[in-house]
Amino acid sequence: MDILNGIFKFFAFIFEQIGNIAKYNPCVGYFDEPEVPSELLDEQK
Repeated sequence: MDILNGIFKFFAFIFEQIGNIAKYNPCVGYFDEPEVPSELLDEQK
């Protein structure tokens, strides 16, 4: 039973770590949006 209990603890630890990582916002590193070049904003071609 110790082996089975160890396996359950291992999987619980993995899912706990996934939950801790998932609570952070992935967009924290983006402080400002990049500027769009004027060539892309021109409507005349």
